[in-house]
Amino acid sequence: MSKNNRILFVEGIDDQHTIWAICQHLEIDETFKIEIPDGEGKIPTKDSRKNELGGIDNVLKAAQLNLIAGSSAVERVGIVIDADEDINTRWQSVASILSKAGYINLPTSPDSDGTIIEQKYLPTFGVWIMPDNQIERGYLETFLTFLVPENNKSWEHAKNSVSALEDKPFVKQNSDRTTKAEIHTFLAWQEEPGKPFGQAITAKYLQTGNPNCEKFVEWLKRLFVE
Repeated sequence: MSKNNRILFVEGIDDQHTIWAICQHLEIDETFKIEIPDGEGKIPTKDSRKNELGGIDNVLKAAQLNLIAGSSAVERVGIVIDADEDINTRWQSVASILSKAGYINLPTSPDSDGTIIEQKYLPTFGVWIMPDNQIERGYLETFLTFLVPENNKSWEHAKNSVSALEDKPFVKQNSDRTTKAEIHTFLAWQEEPGKPFGQAITAKYLQTGNPNCEKFVEWLKRLFVE
């Protein structure tokens, strides 16, 4: 089994390092690569790193390139994308790519446990839509709020602090992205303030022993390990 045959495409470095940290913490076998595609939807080379990496469009391009029958040696492809403002729009974008690649009998909505689609002569394909394949809108940061330890006082204070500032004229944060402000505020108050998400998991400021994280891990295992 080669890691080069199993690839997970993600939108950015925060997603990449978060998943790396989860896999390392839970000792998941390294049977797949986690890549941030370049502006052409390809795995970055030394030269292409000059171009903009990541983002939803590049991830979808990467998926499309690797799902065409006979176009690559990839046998399993996964993507992790944000629902952003509308999970249904995200799902339709994914379904369109799958349909064009030749997949049939596609589900009308994402599986709450993470979608995995198998079809003869085509790569096995998986998609996880952050935060949990169900919430209408959300991001990686929304998923990370699930990993905050229960009854954590600094988390409650972080949420209250963000809420108290929402109506202030000097605040530029879009209210639809409140969870992003909350998780960054929470991490700013830890023993080592402002750790990136992956390091915050390693430091156990964010904890993986949570049903939402366990469900995500099981999806990864079903797609890449089993």
